[in-house]
Amino acid sequence: MKTAARFAAAILAACVLTLPAVAEDRERVRVVNVNGYTVVDNQHVILSGSASRRYLVTLQRRCWGLRRGIQIGTSFGRTATIYNPRFEYIVTRDDPRCYIRDIEQVENEDAALALIEQRAAEAEAEDDTGSR
Repeated sequence: MKTAARFAAAILAACVLTLPAVAEDRERVRVVNVNGYTVVDNQHVILSGSASRRYLVTLQRRCWGLRRGIQIGTSFGRTATIYNPRFEYIVTRDDPRCYIRDIEQVENEDAALALIEQRAAEAEAEDDTGSR
């Protein structure tokens, strides 16, 4: 009986030791008073918040309902702290769940557009070097 208890304790300890560590300073985004949005393309949305706050939302895949939609919804409220954006999503009339890859605060709309262009150029450069 004692052997079984020791074995179970050893298994439990091994499981705890192999769990991934959670960083103390885990990246999070505090979204404050979201009250509007701008659709950039089928994979990017800029959310507008209070005090001239802007948040660039990058979706995991293209969301076809963004361009035609008059309204969108989010899985989080107007004010929220988001620790893992991959569990969050945008809802459109045509696409019930467009999952989010990343949310980041940006200075303004121009900064968000520049960031999108920079990442597209980096991805294109990677594709060019990978195909050679």
